[in-house]
Amino acid sequence: MLGIGIDTGGTCTDAVIYDFETNEILGAGKALTTKSNLEIGIANALDTLPKELVEKAGAIGLSTTLATNACVEDKGARAKLLMIGFDESMMDHLKEIYASYGLKDMTRFVILDAKVEGIYSNPFDPDWEDLRRRAKEYFGDCDSVGIVQKHPRANGGRFELTALKILQEELSVPLTISFDISSEVDILKTCAGTLLNARLVPLISDFMQAVHHVMQERGIDLPLSIVRSDGTVMSEDMTEHFPVETILCGPASSVVGGSELAKEDSGIIVDMGGTTTDIAIVHDSQPVLASTGIRIGQWKTMVKGLYVETYGLGGDTAVRYKDSQLYLDTVRVIPISVLAAEYPFVVEELKALAKKQLFQACWIHEYFVLQKDISGKQGYSEYEQKLCSVLKEKPLLTLELAERMEVLPRFLSTERLEADGVILKSGLTPTDMMILKGDFTLYDRTAAEAAVECLFANIREPLEQVPDLVYEMVWKRMYRCLAGVILRQQYPKAKEFKSAEYLEPLLDRCYEAACLSVDHPEKAGGADAVLRLSTDLPLLGVGAPIHIFLPRVAELLHTRVVIPPYAGVANALGAVASRKVLRRDLVIKAEYDGPSFQCLSLHEDGKKYTFKKEPEAIAFGKQVLDRAVQKWARMQNMTKEPQVEITVKENRFRHRADGLLFEIVLSVVAREV
Repeated sequence: MLGIGIDTGGTCTDAVIYDFETNEILGAGKALTTKSNLEIGIANALDTLPKELVEKAGAIGLSTTLATNACVEDKGARAKLLMIGFDESMMDHLKEIYASYGLKDMTRFVILDAKVEGIYSNPFDPDWEDLRRRAKEYFGDCDSVGIVQKHPRANGGRFELTALKILQEELSVPLTISFDISSEVDILKTCAGTLLNARLVPLISDFMQAVHHVMQERGIDLPLSIVRSDGTVMSEDMTEHFPVETILCGPASSVVGGSELAKEDSGIIVDMGGTTTDIAIVHDSQPVLASTGIRIGQWKTMVKGLYVETYGLGGDTAVRYKDSQLYLDTVRVIPISVLAAEYPFVVEELKALAKKQLFQACWIHEYFVLQKDISGKQGYSEYEQKLCSVLKEKPLLTLELAERMEVLPRFLSTERLEADGVILKSGLTPTDMMILKGDFTLYDRTAAEAAVECLFANIREPLEQVPDLVYEMVWKRMYRCLAGVILRQQYPKAKEFKSAEYLEPLLDRCYEAACLSVDHPEKAGGADAVLRLSTDLPLLGVGAPIHIFLPRVAELLHTRVVIPPYAGVANALGAVASRKVLRRDLVIKAEYDGPSFQCLSLHEDGKKYTFKKEPEAIAFGKQVLDRAVQKWARMQNMTKEPQVEITVKENRFRHRADGLLFEIVLSVVAREV
């Protein structure tokens, strides 16, 4: 059977046609991702494949870094979190703790007072009528809503289920309940994951609709599957409900695809795209899994997945200046060469600006580009509406936009619009430097040259050195990223290697010593020799620009580099080569009255069941899991009866066999074989 793999990244959309029987890529293609209309990029990539093979395909697998990039850049749909049973009076005192999980904007919280039964001596339900009456007041400016309650295990998530029913009747936006996503005991991880899920629902939904429309135009009607964060895939139905499971979709696809392509049993996979560089590890042909929930960008979540570290480093990372010095930012902008290809007037405007040799603290060479029309949309200020209206005509340089808005450039307030993905900036990037150096020839170099000329009065470095300086900054950041991963894997309990304050100066010295040992071995040695880092694992490179930057970093780490054929479309291969797996947990709780054992309890669909003996509770729990597997298998569109494995684990006091029983956890894994 043939399968189509499609990966939509922050910069490029890739497509492959894959033969499952021979494990061969029969065709591959690449096109620019068009964020304002994803269908264009998807269609352009798909049309690079042999038409006769596309028509014979029997499956479509999807991968995307949309969710990954949204997390790293803190972007996404406008969402709020309904928090049931939380103490609002403590919120302000705990704001730093909340912020450490990514929950920085507390204006996005709606709190309902409640106490769950089985935990508190004086339990009470939320004021459901008040929620119904004020639902539109609370959530009228939202694209989606997340719902989370404290202690959901105690009542089977009854508060969440009731709130869900009420909001379904009063609102017309997607709703997420945490009880469906996770059994994580860290409530703030659950909050972060649930809010992220709500923010990602519209984003991923638009992506899948775009794929469907492109396929329909070509007479192709096949079910979609999408890669989740652990490297397995889930159906379209599941993805629409649980898009947070895709937050490492792109990196997970690169692990699957990179392993398939590289033919190496072990290695460090380095996937460099337009927005991020993702680093994962494969040992004995198996990807290393994260021991706790995934942390990405500012978000600390309960989502289980591969061990992947994601960094703001890609072909489209912004090259900027501060205090007359060039630096590499962590955010994505549209490469100025790409913008000029779509809007030819950009070249002449940049040339005119360069002639003025202006000194400005703001990045005068950058454009503001409208991505979404928010005309009349609730929740945006009059100023924000006006700014977007001004950008409807065409992208504008920073100085021109400031003039149109009648403010000084430094008073342009666009942070929220950028965070919501309404506008995106365009400027100089490593991609532009690759064009200037002749390493990437798809676009004309004129716009990049003009943008560099705009830096004349704003940086102290000679302009002709800018491309080489940017390459050096990319090498250094990639080295630091990889060296940090190597140290944390080698010394997982060393807190110092998780502290940027401690680690960054050390890695800077290691980088200097590595460059000295490689470029000037005759001068190397002495005390600096101690600081050199190396690894026996090969670096397995995937992603479009990886062949330019990874070989140098591999040399500095004294290891070999493997960049296989089709490395630029590894994510698309991973999308079609991954397999469907279901994982669910069920908790059976031991209840006591003082020291006296009362019963074992579990919940199904919000209803509580109690048992006196463990075998009875476990047997019923397995039935509950079997029903859940059948339900989720239907959502997953599993075409065959899944292979099911159930494990039983008792959690006891001090982890001793004779210790007091707290709970019994049943875990099921169902695989499509």
